Amino acid sequence: MRARECRGLVERWRGEGSFELLLPEVAALQGIAQPEEYHAEGDAFTHTMLALEAVDDEADPRVFWAVLLHDIGKATTTAFIKGRWRAYGHAAAGAALVPAIMTRIGCPELGADVAWLVRQHTFHFSWQLREDSRLTKQQRHFMEQPLFPLLLETCAADAAGSSGNSAKGRSITLIAGIYAEEIAGEKWTLD
Repeated sequence: MRARECRGLVERWRGEGSFELLLPEVAALQGIAQPEEYHAEGDAFTHTMLALEAVDDEADPRVFWAVLLHDIGKATTTAFIKGRWRAYGHAAAGAALVPAIMTRIGCPELGADVAWLVRQHTFHFSWQLREDSRLTKQQRHFMEQPLFPLLLETCAADAAGSSGNSAKGRSITLIAGIYAEEIAGEKWTLD
Protein backbone atom coordinates (compact mmCIF):
# COMPACT_ATOMS: atom_id res chain seq x y z
CA MET A 1 0.00 0.00 0.00
CA ARG A 2 1.23 3.49 -0.85
CA ALA A 3 0.02 6.94 0.18
CA ARG A 4 -2.28 6.96 -2.86
CA GLU A 5 -4.37 4.11 -1.39
CA CYS A 6 -4.37 5.72 2.06
CA ARG A 7 -5.56 9.00 0.52
CA GLY A 8 -8.36 7.08 -1.23
CA LEU A 9 -9.45 5.61 2.10
CA VAL A 10 -9.58 9.00 3.79
CA GLU A 11 -11.47 10.53 0.86
CA ARG A 12 -13.95 7.64 0.99
CA TRP A 13 -14.43 8.10 4.75
CA ARG A 14 -15.01 11.83 4.26
CA GLY A 15 -17.50 11.16 1.47
CA GLU A 16 -19.39 8.55 3.49
CA GLY A 17 -19.43 10.71 6.60
CA SER A 18 -17.44 8.19 8.65
CA PHE A 19 -14.26 10.29 8.92
CA GLU A 20 -15.30 11.86 12.23
CA LEU A 21 -16.17 8.42 13.64
CA LEU A 22 -12.93 6.76 12.55
CA LEU A 23 -10.64 9.73 13.17
CA PRO A 24 -12.26 11.91 15.86
CA GLU A 25 -8.78 13.04 16.96
CA VAL A 26 -8.23 14.65 13.55
CA ALA A 27 -11.77 16.07 13.38
CA ALA A 28 -11.15 17.65 16.81
CA LEU A 29 -8.54 19.91 15.18
CA GLN A 30 -11.31 21.97 13.58
CA GLY A 31 -11.32 25.35 15.28
CA ILE A 32 -8.03 24.79 17.13
CA ALA A 33 -6.24 28.11 16.78
CA GLN A 34 -2.61 28.44 15.77
CA PRO A 35 -0.29 31.46 15.75
CA GLU A 36 -1.21 33.40 12.63
CA GLU A 37 2.35 34.54 11.98
CA TYR A 38 3.35 30.90 11.34
CA HIS A 39 0.01 29.40 10.33
CA ALA A 40 -1.82 31.98 8.24
CA GLU A 41 -3.68 29.08 6.59
CA GLY A 42 -6.01 28.82 9.59
CA ASP A 43 -6.82 26.28 12.25
CA ALA A 44 -4.95 23.04 12.93
CA PHE A 45 -7.41 21.00 10.82
CA THR A 46 -6.91 23.21 7.75
CA HIS A 47 -3.14 22.99 8.23
CA THR A 48 -3.33 19.20 8.51
CA MET A 49 -5.37 18.84 5.32
CA LEU A 50 -2.96 21.13 3.42
CA ALA A 51 0.02 19.14 4.72
CA LEU A 52 -1.69 15.92 3.64
CA GLU A 53 -2.03 17.29 0.10
CA ALA A 54 1.75 17.68 0.03
CA VAL A 55 2.35 13.95 0.61
CA ASP A 56 3.47 12.30 -2.61
CA ASP A 57 1.15 9.55 -3.86
CA GLU A 58 4.09 7.13 -3.92
CA ALA A 59 5.14 7.91 -0.35
CA ASP A 60 5.36 5.21 2.27
CA PRO A 61 1.98 4.84 4.06
CA ARG A 62 3.68 5.62 7.37
CA VAL A 63 4.42 9.12 6.06
CA PHE A 64 0.80 9.59 5.01
CA TRP A 65 -0.57 8.55 8.41
CA ALA A 66 2.09 10.52 10.30
CA VAL A 67 1.20 13.69 8.40
CA LEU A 68 -2.52 13.14 8.99
CA LEU A 69 -1.90 12.59 12.72
CA HIS A 70 1.10 14.86 13.36
CA ASP A 71 -0.82 17.61 15.15
CA ILE A 72 -3.62 15.66 16.87
CA GLY A 73 -2.06 16.51 20.22
CA LYS A 74 -2.90 20.18 19.62
CA ALA A 75 -6.56 19.47 20.40
CA THR A 76 -5.69 19.02 24.08
CA THR A 77 -2.49 21.06 24.50
CA THR A 78 -3.30 24.35 22.74
CA ALA A 79 -3.57 27.38 25.01
CA PHE A 80 -3.22 31.15 24.67
CA ILE A 81 0.01 31.88 26.55
CA LYS A 82 1.90 35.18 26.69
CA GLY A 83 -0.11 36.67 23.83
CA ARG A 84 0.16 33.75 21.43
CA TRP A 85 -1.42 30.38 20.73
CA ARG A 86 0.95 27.61 21.79
CA ALA A 87 0.72 23.82 21.89
CA TYR A 88 3.51 22.75 24.21
CA GLY A 89 3.94 18.98 24.24
CA HIS A 90 1.57 18.37 21.34
CA ALA A 91 3.94 15.96 19.58
CA ALA A 92 4.24 13.64 22.59
CA ALA A 93 0.52 13.94 23.40
CA GLY A 94 -0.39 13.04 19.81
CA ALA A 95 2.12 10.19 19.61
CA ALA A 96 0.52 8.56 22.65
CA LEU A 97 -2.79 8.35 20.76
CA VAL A 98 -1.40 6.93 17.53
CA PRO A 99 -1.22 3.17 18.26
CA ALA A 100 -4.92 3.00 19.19
CA ILE A 101 -5.87 5.03 16.10
CA MET A 102 -3.83 2.81 13.79
CA THR A 103 -5.51 -0.25 15.31
CA ARG A 104 -8.95 1.35 14.88
CA ILE A 105 -8.37 1.98 11.16
CA GLY A 106 -6.97 -1.50 10.56
CA CYS A 107 -3.22 -0.81 10.39
CA PRO A 108 -1.90 -1.84 13.82
CA GLU A 109 1.42 -2.95 12.35
CA LEU A 110 2.22 0.68 11.48
CA GLY A 111 1.37 2.07 14.91
CA ALA A 112 4.82 2.16 16.51
CA ASP A 113 6.52 3.71 13.46
CA VAL A 114 3.80 6.32 12.92
CA ALA A 115 3.87 7.17 16.64
CA TRP A 116 7.65 7.71 16.43
CA LEU A 117 7.23 10.00 13.40
CA VAL A 118 4.52 12.03 15.15
CA ARG A 119 6.58 12.27 18.36
CA GLN A 120 9.67 13.47 16.47
CA HIS A 121 8.09 15.82 13.91
CA THR A 122 9.27 18.93 15.78
CA PHE A 123 12.89 17.78 16.26
CA HIS A 124 14.28 20.40 13.89
CA PHE A 125 13.25 23.33 16.07
CA SER A 126 16.01 22.49 18.55
CA TRP A 127 18.79 21.76 16.06
CA GLN A 128 19.51 25.28 14.75
CA LEU A 129 21.85 24.09 12.01
CA ARG A 130 23.43 26.21 9.30
CA GLU A 131 24.88 25.04 6.00
CA ASP A 132 28.38 24.98 7.47
CA SER A 133 27.30 23.30 10.73
CA ARG A 134 28.83 20.11 12.02
CA LEU A 135 26.54 17.49 13.49
CA THR A 136 26.80 16.62 17.15
CA LYS A 137 27.16 12.93 18.04
CA GLN A 138 23.52 12.93 19.18
CA GLN A 139 22.31 14.49 15.91
CA ARG A 140 24.32 12.01 13.84
CA HIS A 141 22.95 9.12 15.90
CA PHE A 142 19.40 10.44 15.46
CA MET A 143 19.89 10.71 11.68
CA GLU A 144 21.04 7.09 11.59
CA GLN A 145 17.63 5.97 12.88
CA PRO A 146 16.10 3.88 10.03
CA LEU A 147 12.90 5.98 10.07
CA PHE A 148 14.77 9.28 9.68
CA PRO A 149 14.20 9.57 5.89
CA LEU A 150 10.45 9.13 6.51
CA LEU A 151 10.64 11.78 9.24
CA LEU A 152 12.15 14.20 6.73
CA GLU A 153 9.23 13.52 4.36
CA THR A 154 6.75 14.02 7.21
CA CYS A 155 8.36 17.30 8.21
CA ALA A 156 8.53 18.53 4.61
CA ALA A 157 4.78 17.94 4.20
CA ASP A 158 4.15 19.69 7.53
CA ALA A 159 6.15 22.68 6.28
CA ALA A 160 4.30 22.69 2.95
CA GLY A 161 1.00 22.89 4.85
CA SER A 162 2.09 26.04 6.65
CA SER A 163 1.72 29.49 5.22
CA GLY A 164 3.20 32.33 7.16
CA ASN A 165 6.54 33.36 8.49
CA SER A 166 7.87 29.92 9.37
CA ALA A 167 11.43 28.92 8.51
CA LYS A 168 10.45 25.26 9.01
CA GLY A 169 10.69 24.37 5.31
CA ARG A 170 14.15 25.86 4.89
CA SER A 171 15.32 24.13 8.07
CA ILE A 172 14.06 20.73 6.85
CA THR A 173 15.67 21.28 3.43
CA LEU A 174 18.98 22.06 5.10
CA ILE A 175 18.76 19.02 7.40
CA ALA A 176 17.80 16.80 4.45
CA GLY A 177 20.88 18.01 2.60
CA ILE A 178 23.16 17.37 5.54
CA TYR A 179 21.59 13.92 5.90
CA ALA A 180 22.15 13.18 2.20
CA GLU A 181 25.78 14.19 2.35
CA GLU A 182 26.83 13.01 5.81
CA ILE A 183 24.73 9.88 6.30
CA ALA A 184 23.64 8.71 2.84
CA GLY A 185 26.90 9.77 1.14
CA GLU A 186 25.28 11.84 -1.62
CA LYS A 187 26.58 15.19 -2.93
CA TRP A 188 24.31 18.08 -1.98
CA THR A 189 24.12 21.88 -2.12
CA LEU A 190 21.48 24.18 -0.67
CA ASP A 191 19.41 25.81 -3.44
